[in-house]
Amino acid sequence: MRSIGDEPLPVRRKRRPWLIALPLVLVVAIGLGWTVFWFQAASVSRSVLAGWQANEAALGRTYKCAEQDVGGFPFRFELRCSQPTAELRSTTPPAALAAKSTVVVAQVWQPTLVIGEATGPLLIGEVGAAPVLSINWSLAQASLRGLPTDPERLSVVLDRPLATSLDGSAAGLIGQANRAEFHARIAGGSARRDPVLDLALTLDQALAPMLGRAAALPLDLDMVGVLRGLPSLSPRSLKDTLRTLQAANGRLEISRARVQQGDIVAIGTGTLGLSPRGALDGELQLTVVNADKLLPLLGVDRLVTQLLPQATRDKLAPGLDKLMPGLGNVLRGAPAPGGGAAGAEALGPSVELEGQRAVKLPLRFSDGAVLLGPFKVGQVAPFY
Repeated sequence: MRSIGDEPLPVRRKRRPWLIALPLVLVVAIGLGWTVFWFQAASVSRSVLAGWQANEAALGRTYKCAEQDVGGFPFRFELRCSQPTAELRSTTPPAALAAKSTVVVAQVWQPTLVIGEATGPLLIGEVGAAPVLSINWSLAQASLRGLPTDPERLSVVLDRPLATSLDGSAAGLIGQANRAEFHARIAGGSARRDPVLDLALTLDQALAPMLGRAAALPLDLDMVGVLRGLPSLSPRSLKDTLRTLQAANGRLEISRARVQQGDIVAIGTGTLGLSPRGALDGELQLTVVNADKLLPLLGVDRLVTQLLPQATRDKLAPGLDKLMPGLGNVLRGAPAPGGGAAGAEALGPSVELEGQRAVKLPLRFSDGAVLLGPFKVGQVAPFY
């Protein structure tokens, strides 16, 4: 190193401008590569979707959109479909469905989780005929984990669902709720062979006036169970699915169902199936708080009133109280003293549910007939 006097001269180092530009070049290269990848993947998605639609059409299931577009660049794939329609000609009778729009989204880094949102109303009817059912909502979302051909978990959430009949003289409200949630998970087998399904259903402030007085008042429902008996999850109509389930002696094993309507609370467990003609069969063991208030809602008082004259009812009232809590007082036209607790004591030791006195009652379904304890309280029409 040369120096002038006692001080060394500075050494000149060569500048390398490419080191400064290298990060920028890498970012541009990655961006270009990602863009090529995304658009190639989007093109493949369109091809796969078109192939799936063709395969479904060959099986009698036609899905169409008035307008269809794939977007979501750069970090997700988004399929938008306006005025989606479905014609299921393989079902009996052939069914047609139509909605306003749908959006389906999958993140690039998590392609096996698909999230969808739909805009209603959903109109349902037979192919070539006017719709007979309308289902609307303020928000409808669904998520599917797994591949479409091999799903693992499905969740559907509806805010303020509203079902209305459009069928001529029977037109009117079928049911509504503040919120409805449905979850299904494959717990055993596979979607293609002998699936065992964990199911959960939650309804908030739901009512269905067409089902009678007991369902005309808002109630909350929280139910979990296991469904066994389906050979596969191949697309079928609801009626075809139920027929297949009945032929395989399928069963819904309810591990816990909680219903609350006002201050009436019931918790039940049991198993439900279908009779050969498609009506409900099975039994639930219920534990009920305020059972005496439940009886008028189910029409037990009117049933016995029609069958027995007043003098006979007065004579039998004490014995009827022993059969079912509070029934004697209901038939006399007076509330049960102390609520359902008085009747419960007549049955023997009462049970406790959520800190309140309750009684246990069997709820049985026999080829559609509904029996609560010794009384037939209703009839459920066959599902097919």
